[in-house]
Amino acid sequence: MKYLKKSSLLAMLFLLVAACSSDDEPIFQDDALELPPFETMMADFDAFTDNAGSGKAVVSYLDKAPKSNWNTARVVIGVWNVTLFTTLAVPVTSFRTAFLHEPVRIGDDMWQWTYTVEGFGGEYTARLTGELVNEVIVWEMYVSRSGIEAFDEFLWFMGESARDGSSGHWILNQGPDRQHAMLRIDWVREMEEIGTIRYTWVREFTDDQSDDLYRNSYLEYGLIEGDYDAYFDAHVYEADLQDFVDVRIEWNRDLYFGRILAPHFYEDMDW
Repeated sequence: MKYLKKSSLLAMLFLLVAACSSDDEPIFQDDALELPPFETMMADFDAFTDNAGSGKAVVSYLDKAPKSNWNTARVVIGVWNVTLFTTLAVPVTSFRTAFLHEPVRIGDDMWQWTYTVEGFGGEYTARLTGELVNEVIVWEMYVSRSGIEAFDEFLWFMGESARDGSSGHWILNQGPDRQHAMLRIDWVREMEEIGTIRYTWVREFTDDQSDDLYRNSYLEYGLIEGDYDAYFDAHVYEADLQDFVDVRIEWNRDLYFGRILAPHFYEDMDW
C-alpha cells in the first residue's frame, strides 16, 4: 500500500454568487461577493477517515467490510486528506477564516478581505481579493507572516471562477521560499453540490531541482447516479513500478457500502 505515499496534495477552491446590474453600474453594486461554503474547497473524505463526522454509519461499515479492501481505499484517500491540513494548513485555514470577516470594496467590481490568522507557531496576515474581469471572477490570496520565521507577503494561490459560479479552477503555490505552482484544483458545480473536483499535482521540480516524477498525479471526486452515488479516481505515480497506476473507488454516501478497482494492487480487473 505504498502507491500514494508521496502524492501529497491539497485541496482548495472558491465559488461565488454574482448579482445582476445594468450596463451603466458596477456588476455587484453595494453587495460584496459571496464566498461559497468551505466544503467546496475539498472532496468529501469523511467516509474514509477514523474520526468521520458520519459516525455510526462508518463504524458499522468498518465492522462488516473486508479489512484489507477497506484499508486499501482508506490509504488512497487518507494521505491526500492529511496533507490538506499539514503541508497546506496555512492557506487552507486562511481561506476558512475569510468567512468570519466582512470585505471592503476597493474598486467598481473588486472586493478585498483582510484579516489575521493565528496558529502554526506564528501570526499570519491574509489578504484575499476577488474581481470581475469580463465574464470570470479572478481570485488572489496573499499571505505574510510576522515574528519568528517571518516572510513578506506573497501570492499563495490564485484562481478563476465563472461569473455564474458554475465552474472554476485554483492554482496553489508551494510556499514563501518556493513560489512556483504545486497544485491545481478544477471544479464543476451541479445545483447546490460540487459535481466534480480534481486535485492535480503540477509541480515540475522537487526541492532539490530534480524532475518531480509525481507530476500529473491526480485525485478526482465526483457524484454519479445509481446505488454507488459518489466516486474517487486516483491516478498516481508508483515509485516501485516506476509508472502511473489507477484506482477507482465507488460508494454510497448514505449507507457507506462500496467497492474498489485497483488492478496493480489486486492483480485483476475485478471490483
